[in-house]
Amino acid sequence: MSRTTRALCATAVTAGLVFASACAPSSQQNQATDAKQVSVLPAGMSLSGKPGTPAPKPLAQRASLKVGIPSKLELEAPALLAQVYGEFGKENLDVTFVTDTVPNLLTLLGQDKIDLVYAGAQALVFNALRHGVPIRWVSGVASSSPDSGVYMSTKYGSKASDFNPASLKGKNIGVNPGGLAAPSEYGLYDLITKGGLKPADVRMTPFSDIAAMVQALNNGSIDGATLGPPFTASIKPGTAFNAEGGYPDSMQIAGYFATTDLLGEHRDAGVAFFRAVERTVNTHLSGDYHQDTDVMTKMAQQLGTTVDTLRIAPSVPFDFNVPAESVASLQKMYQAVPNTLQIDSPVKPEELIDLSLVIDAAQGK
Repeated sequence: MSRTTRALCATAVTAGLVFASACAPSSQQNQATDAKQVSVLPAGMSLSGKPGTPAPKPLAQRASLKVGIPSKLELEAPALLAQVYGEFGKENLDVTFVTDTVPNLLTLLGQDKIDLVYAGAQALVFNALRHGVPIRWVSGVASSSPDSGVYMSTKYGSKASDFNPASLKGKNIGVNPGGLAAPSEYGLYDLITKGGLKPADVRMTPFSDIAAMVQALNNGSIDGATLGPPFTASIKPGTAFNAEGGYPDSMQIAGYFATTDLLGEHRDAGVAFFRAVERTVNTHLSGDYHQDTDVMTKMAQQLGTTVDTLRIAPSVPFDFNVPAESVASLQKMYQAVPNTLQIDSPVKPEELIDLSLVIDAAQGK
């Protein structure tokens, strides 16, 4: 597929338009395009290491990468702080961050105008892959989402173990824009499923202003809300409890996405990027790094917030793995929302996940 055709396909995917036949993937595009592709982390392999590892391995020639980020969040701190601590420079790599919406960033990725995108694994990703864009999920971000989840009014319980998910029926739950079409809502979908319910059994009210969603939960105008830090700190004591976490340890909902161009022709730059990012986590963002004043000061500056605000939530357990289960679990949720998945057959883990960059980086290759 030419870059022009791929760009048109990417635009169609993100706009939710009808696809032309030129966007239909060939059997070759359905298969792994790189011999090094690894869709499942080998047993016993770790992507973490000691401080200072993996050691820099400067590229023979200076390279540049453009990395798309939808906003500056703590989950993006490994890459942002790798820039601050000069880790990219040690790899002879220049990194430029591009900020835009996830749909726009995925379109730019399909047009080869950027090299990597940090994003949630939205339905758009699956649609893009099925319609000819050679997108790959090349890295996870965290093994769990501390303090994130479905917060229910204390009218319905006081702790997760006492909450009956079936009581969600007819309740009004505040959600992020996109509702169950966004991976951030997986916890709510999981809770609905546990209650033997369907998404249509629950009233979902989208909020573009998350602070307003917290206020609605506090004043009782909604029965629950899907929230994460720092907004969870604004929940009034005794008003709500966390009924379900954001997502289980057995899956991943976000991370970095690239096309097979980065995994092929520009592979060395991709590995260098993740060497720098993994080294940043191993050196500065492991354990309870929220107690490290230097790290937190630099992070707060990058994220445009305060150290005190960041410390409201626990330190993030950064993890670059993408469990294979993530692919099936997310598609199952998207299938429950009409007109969300535009694919003719389920995407398999080995079609989307490629951990070879982070594995090579961890091994110092």
